[in-house]
Amino acid sequence: MVEQYQLYSLLSIVTSSLALSLALLVFRRFPGKRAASTFVLAMSFFLVAALLSYPIRYGYAGQGYDSYGYPVQEGGPLLMWSTRLFYFVHMLAVGYTAAFVGMYFYGFEVFRRRAASTFLNLSLGAAAVLVSALVGERTTATGPVPLVTNSRLALATISTFYGLTMLATIGRTLWKNRDLIVRRQAWVMLVGILIHGATAETYAYIRIELQDFGQPPFLTLSALVMAAFFTVAILRYRMFDVAPRAEEAVAYPRKFPVAAGHAYIAKERRPEVGFRALAEAVRRGDVGLVITRLPPAAVREGFDLETTAILSLSSVIGQNTIPPTHPEMIERLVAGFVEGQKRSIVAIEGVEYLATYVGVPRVLRTLNRVRDLVTLAGGVFIVSADPAALEERDQALLDRDYEPLPVATTEGFTVQDVFVIHSSGILVSHVGREEEPRPGAPDQDVMAGMLTAIMNFARVSFAEASHELKGFDLGQKKVVIERWPREWLRKF
Repeated sequence: MVEQYQLYSLLSIVTSSLALSLALLVFRRFPGKRAASTFVLAMSFFLVAALLSYPIRYGYAGQGYDSYGYPVQEGGPLLMWSTRLFYFVHMLAVGYTAAFVGMYFYGFEVFRRRAASTFLNLSLGAAAVLVSALVGERTTATGPVPLVTNSRLALATISTFYGLTMLATIGRTLWKNRDLIVRRQAWVMLVGILIHGATAETYAYIRIELQDFGQPPFLTLSALVMAAFFTVAILRYRMFDVAPRAEEAVAYPRKFPVAAGHAYIAKERRPEVGFRALAEAVRRGDVGLVITRLPPAAVREGFDLETTAILSLSSVIGQNTIPPTHPEMIERLVAGFVEGQKRSIVAIEGVEYLATYVGVPRVLRTLNRVRDLVTLAGGVFIVSADPAALEERDQALLDRDYEPLPVATTEGFTVQDVFVIHSSGILVSHVGREEEPRPGAPDQDVMAGMLTAIMNFARVSFAEASHELKGFDLGQKKVVIERWPREWLRKF
């Protein structure tokens, strides 16, 4: 027959194991490994505490209470040290849970320097030692037994402080951050924290911890619920979405003859040539990933990238935002992006920005790892960097490992005329390569009307199509069409 204390100990171990499994799932899928590893560490301490609960419950499995009001128990060194270790790891579990919440939302700010991480670990360790040291003892006929009143009070007090810290972190995130994904994550995590916090406070208030083990394992159950809410927040509302998405193919003249399996460098003050090479490649069928310091909206508009994944280098928390203190996240995200892709192209700029936070050597190591990931998968890797912002030695390293980005002047195409036409068909502007009209060339307004008529005919005749006409051949000439919010741009 299974005793009650055995059943409750088994429930503690099972629920803590499930919580640890959820943390490991987050560690596997979330690229922010520092925060994810802290989550795993916190749930591991909950599991250790659950394992220690078995010998403690066994020691408290006696019947009745003595004249001092303490439960009759089997004492001895095992019970004493199990109780002290229980309080030690329990305090660490609560502390690292609070550290995970802070690290997830603001770790890149707080832990920019190694000293901050060292102070965190030392402070959590000191709190755990304090709580476990407060476990006193009294001698009975069967040996020393623990007195846990002071330890229980210290655990409840420090745990309440950590809980308030988590609530303050979530509150600041909801107040300061406008990103929809971040706010959804914060709300879901807040629910989990409140459930576990309310359970823990109630558990401490009714004074049952280590004095009445006839109660179910409320704390491990609520910890599992909290871990489940954390997991849903991270995996359901994904902070990073870099799934390969192809752009609509357009027959652009080829200006950048990049080759698969090669890495290139574009030396420029602002990212222009490198991103144009990527824009050309994705319009020819490749899938692209942009990593930039510029606002993503400006990159999409400036280089006509509608569906291409963009990662932003910024200290502001948001979806697809990489903190500058964690360049290794770039490596993990790129690895997932190029996996299984036959034709991929990755372009990055902001090397100088990253270097101001973590130093040039660390940035160069990250770039080299990303280069290997992309090129070995048969993709193209482009780095856009300003030589004036780098030391001569660092420039030499880049020149050795990367080829200059090739730019072809012409490759069978020459732009002859550019028409800017209003959606109504009225010609707004025209620029031609030849100053004087060629003999027999149609009038500019007539040409604008003809092109508009072709567009309207295609749109009406093929109404079921999901995309606009992007171009067509006109004799030996090629017409490329780009639609903007208020006008049509015709080039041929």
